Amino acid sequence: MQGQIREHPLAELIREIAATGLSGALRLARERVKIAIYFQDGELVFAASNVRAHRLREIARLGGLGEAQMSDLSAITSVDELAVALIQSGRGTAETLTMIRSKQLSDVLRLTLLWTNGTWEFDPRVRVADDVRVSVDVKRLLLECARHLPGGFVASRFRGTNAITYQSAGKDATNLLPAEAAVFARASTSVQLSELSGLGGASKEDNLRAVYALSLSGLLERSAWPGVLGAQPSGTPYPKSRPSSPEATGGNNAAEKLDEAGDLQALFARLKSARDHYDVLDVGRLCSAEELKSAYHALARRFHPDHFHQSDSALRTRVDSAFARIAQAYETLSHRAMRAAYDAKLNSKSAAAGLKTATAEKPDQPVGEHKEKPLNRAEASFQQGLAALQRNQREEAIRWLAEAAMLAPREARYRASYGHALIGETDARRVAESELQAAISLEPNNASHRVMLAEFYQEMGLGRRAQGEVERALATDPRNEAARALLTSLRNTG
Repeated sequence: MQGQIREHPLAELIREIAATGLSGALRLARERVKIAIYFQDGELVFAASNVRAHRLREIARLGGLGEAQMSDLSAITSVDELAVALIQSGRGTAETLTMIRSKQLSDVLRLTLLWTNGTWEFDPRVRVADDVRVSVDVKRLLLECARHLPGGFVASRFRGTNAITYQSAGKDATNLLPAEAAVFARASTSVQLSELSGLGGASKEDNLRAVYALSLSGLLERSAWPGVLGAQPSGTPYPKSRPSSPEATGGNNAAEKLDEAGDLQALFARLKSARDHYDVLDVGRLCSAEELKSAYHALARRFHPDHFHQSDSALRTRVDSAFARIAQAYETLSHRAMRAAYDAKLNSKSAAAGLKTATAEKPDQPVGEHKEKPLNRAEASFQQGLAALQRNQREEAIRWLAEAAMLAPREARYRASYGHALIGETDARRVAESELQAAISLEPNNASHRVMLAEFYQEMGLGRRAQGEVERALATDPRNEAARALLTSLRNTG
């Protein structure tokens, strides 16, 4: 049995397995992260992950075993062998190991319970050895993690459930949030979802989240749940095994090494041909801050030098160098002012390249008449930027206008509009001024561009400079209404 997490979240799968008393392994995957969770008669008994922070060695360090205490065990890769070595060497007891394993299990669950996408697969034949089983307060974890799921995702779990009823389970409920406590108290008798809304002045989102969290944790009994696993045939169980990462998560060492080598070669090849920071991070010039962050974190998860500490020195050196470029690119582009300055630098290079190409191809043709293929795309980006401004979506508008200015740096209106959109952006003032000045250099007799620069100076509190630009605009176009209105305003405030 398999499916998508967005349709069957892990928390609901755990609840169903517990309710039906199933045994087996639930494997989950999202991008390169793989998780395996093991059940025995409905009880969650173990979990493993291929995330480095979830390895027993890392958890042991957090549990008080320092680097010096673990250094002579670095050659041990088996979780089982490492556990035995820790106990036999006197650096840990069976009780300490159980506590460390419990933390490992909790950390794996806390990560995976927050997934809203990915895939899952349940295999009822898998069993784990008795001596690796640990206990954890799963219901408490379900309650806590449900509190942090996105509101829209929680709301989607209530579609088509109007006929379902809820009732408090009669258990002791402590450490509840206000909305949860209100829902728990109201459901002392069987009620429908509509009767649990607006309690205690909480928002609809908070109420739904409270109902969902309490239902998952068993504090609230729900009359019906969507079932997906059903009565799984037990089949012939596999021999009991001691799971370890990555084998426990469905990985294959040889295949993973081949994947890793291929991914590294692809990364090195891409960085070799990268023209700018955007190419380094493999994102577009119009990417949002969130998209930029996601791209960097994906690269960090895959190629951080810490993942290659056991590789040969030559490979480690190449990885260190590659990731240094990735980190530098992200540091520049994640800061709004630094990104704006970097974009302006790219625009300047593009302008120089465009001038050189125009002169080389048609020396007798005026540069202003030279039309390149990117102009069509630049005009489309420019129109997108103007439309975003009309919708009052400034950040989106700035990205589109920056793209237009980059693609066609000798189009004055693109440069002017980009600079004008940056007015008010405290950390992009220099870029705004340089873009507006570039537009005026390209079209010295365009009064509108000078008015834009005057507005920038007015915003900066530089009244004399603003007035000077307005006067130059009126010398070019005496009837320019925007310039005359701005001059009146400057004189009244001066």
